[in-house]
Amino acid sequence: MVNLRSSASATPADDAAMMLFQRDWQIYRKMVDNDFLFHREAYGRLHRFLVEEFDRPFRFLDIACGDASASVGALKGTRIAHYHGIDLSAPALQLAAAELKALDCPVELDRRDFFAALGDRPEPADVAWIGLSLHHFQPPDKLKLMRAIRGVVGAGGAFLIYENTRPDGEDREGWMRRWDLQRPSWKAFTDADWQALWDHVHTADFPETDSTWRRLGGEAGFSRVEQLFRSPTDLFRLYCFMA
Repeated sequence: MVNLRSSASATPADDAAMMLFQRDWQIYRKMVDNDFLFHREAYGRLHRFLVEEFDRPFRFLDIACGDASASVGALKGTRIAHYHGIDLSAPALQLAAAELKALDCPVELDRRDFFAALGDRPEPADVAWIGLSLHHFQPPDKLKLMRAIRGVVGAGGAFLIYENTRPDGEDREGWMRRWDLQRPSWKAFTDADWQALWDHVHTADFPETDSTWRRLGGEAGFSRVEQLFRSPTDLFRLYCFMA
């Protein structure tokens, strides 16, 4: 059963938001379908972690879940007992509701702000996950969100992230230059696609260094961190923070 709830009412801006979603969704699907950001490898590693580390039923919190299609793939064949997804996009959550019917567990979907949703979560989660979304925040807000998640997962829980990451010693401009070098190999993108993506990344992406992600995890209250995957381009890394 899928329970979809929203704290936001429809507004005149919803039509414009839908048009933006449809444009960005087409670009996003090209990235996923062509594995430009190594989604298959990252979510495959998430699946392996869940199988190896959780031989008991677990509650899964999916932050910025989008359409949840990649998460569904990672969760199939695991002992998931409850799924809770949070996202601000109503169209994405409508797609997620359909995708999540493939899971044999209760499903809860929230359309609201991450911080608000985490602040009044009634039950702890065993595993929390966020993929390619945390890098949109500045460090103080990254830490704030990570502290909130630390409170949610409780004792023995885990928080996994797959995020834009700079090697130690590289600045944001250096990471952006390496991002821009991907254009020739991303042949599925039109020039308009690439320009829209370039505008978004150069404006809204703030990758942290490996050392900074680890420091933020410690400051958030996690006792240890392990890197589970690094993309071949070394633009993205998957970390597991343990409570």
